[in-house]
Amino acid sequence: MLGLGNSVTGGAALQEFVVANITGLVTWLKADTGVTETSSGSGVVARWTDQVGSADWVSNASTKQPALGGSGVNTYLDFDGTDRLYQKDSSWNTSDDGFDFDFPHDQFDSLNVGGTAGFSVFAVVFLDTSNTLNKLFQEAHFQDDGTPGSGFVPRSDLAGTIQLNTGGGSDSFTVGGITASASAFNASVDPLSLNTKILISLEYAGGTNGEITVRKNGTSVAMTNNNTVTAGLISLGQMGFDYKGRMYEVLSINGKVSSGTRSNIESYLIDRHSIS
Repeated sequence: MLGLGNSVTGGAALQEFVVANITGLVTWLKADTGVTETSSGSGVVARWTDQVGSADWVSNASTKQPALGGSGVNTYLDFDGTDRLYQKDSSWNTSDDGFDFDFPHDQFDSLNVGGTAGFSVFAVVFLDTSNTLNKLFQEAHFQDDGTPGSGFVPRSDLAGTIQLNTGGGSDSFTVGGITASASAFNASVDPLSLNTKILISLEYAGGTNGEITVRKNGTSVAMTNNNTVTAGLISLGQMGFDYKGRMYEVLSINGKVSSGTRSNIESYLIDRHSIS
């Protein structure tokens, strides 16, 4: 007699796919889990708890906090283009650390470690038609000088952006790291869907002229030019700035996943979010 949740094919039990067990998973955010509002029922997000790792994504600037909308699996964070969340391992004490950047405990996930690992990012999003630049992740960290409320110094050893550029026939994906930046490449054959919930899968193979793959709702988007890039370390500590639309769920993985794992991830996200 088989136990619940198991199946047998050719005498071998099939393991259930578990997101948290993905090798190299560094970020997993779900809008229906782990969101803390500035006050009960405010609809304003102060913290988005990561389902993996030690750091959450937080903001203490009232003018830059995304809104919370929807319910159940359709819950989302709504970014207006100027909102942002920073990856951080402890809460702000607003009486001491009122300045937006003045904090000592920032953290950041790293992708494409050593320039060879590549990365995979999966995001269930709703892109607003009024915005053409949508940065899913970027790095904008500053080093603390130990004096609350005083100035800050930009860090020069960190960089990186993963963004979708939307605008009808000129859609593109851009990735930049600390040692190189990739020019955008067109996806005009199959424009990204706007003002509707979609799954975007972005993969970079790493190395010299590593292949870039973009998929929409589990199907590859045709590229017209420049689908290989050389990017360095991509350290990610900021989310949402220059992004206009909704974020439902995000997975970020250090390394290009296998086709089987990609299929499992996409099936999980498409099924969970009822994406057709």
